[in-house]
Amino acid sequence: MTPWTLDDLRRLDLKYAEQGTHVHQRPFRAAMELLGSNFVIGAGGNPEAKRIMDAYAAMVPEVNASWPGAGIGFAASVDQVRKLTFPVVFGHVSIQPWQVAGFSSIEEWWAWCRQDQAIAGAVAFAVADLHDFTNGMNEVEQENPAATTLWHMARSNLEDVANTLPTTFSHDSVIQPICMVAELSMKAALVRGGADPDSFRKGKDGHNLSSLARRMADGRPHRDDQRIQAIVGALPPYVESRYKPAGLKRLQVVKLALGVQFIAASSLRRMASADLAFQMETDEWPGPRQPFLI
Repeated sequence: MTPWTLDDLRRLDLKYAEQGTHVHQRPFRAAMELLGSNFVIGAGGNPEAKRIMDAYAAMVPEVNASWPGAGIGFAASVDQVRKLTFPVVFGHVSIQPWQVAGFSSIEEWWAWCRQDQAIAGAVAFAVADLHDFTNGMNEVEQENPAATTLWHMARSNLEDVANTLPTTFSHDSVIQPICMVAELSMKAALVRGGADPDSFRKGKDGHNLSSLARRMADGRPHRDDQRIQAIVGALPPYVESRYKPAGLKRLQVVKLALGVQFIAASSLRRMASADLAFQMETDEWPGPRQPFLI
């Protein structure tokens, strides 16, 4: 057995932090580094690898909480927000909303949804939006580097909202990343359609979300366009909201967050094949998507 101590894990964690290694990747890296040629996992593997990874996770609990899966988003039951971690899927797998939301059973999820079909349907659509955004970006990310960068930045802001909104007391600072999700994803769609990325720096329309939404709809019309205009029309002027509270209730902020997650997904639905939302909209349940009523 290769000898190792907790001090070894602390030393490696500091090294990985300085290297910028993602937290969820560190236990695996540590096991590889400590065991060397003895590192074997899976059937017939070295059990010491699991012991090292378990010890690392016990030392740094964020290891499990920071796992990004294939993508991170959120769903809500009224103003309770639940982080979604979309799984890495191989082959054809049935996606269950309660599993994506991290519940241990469908009964636990149904109780969180207040046994309300409308809330449960909205959660299902939030999962569909995360699915379409994640898989749509995977499909097109090699085609236009400038557009891909903008979508990646939109995803980063979406993750910030997902990590902050479930537990934050003051929601004023969440307005900024919410608005950035909408702006960056629509600009990504426009750049993917041929717009010059530098063109957004000219004039006052670079932050005009209604104008960006109209341009996106004109360039590649989609069934989501009317709903998108309603959402961006409800967003506060976020340049001003940097310096003073927007005066929104938590429930309003939650609905805006779900709205921009929808916009991000729609920016890719109109040019990629991923469209789980359409399947849900045409199924008996959840059926047609309800307005966000922001």
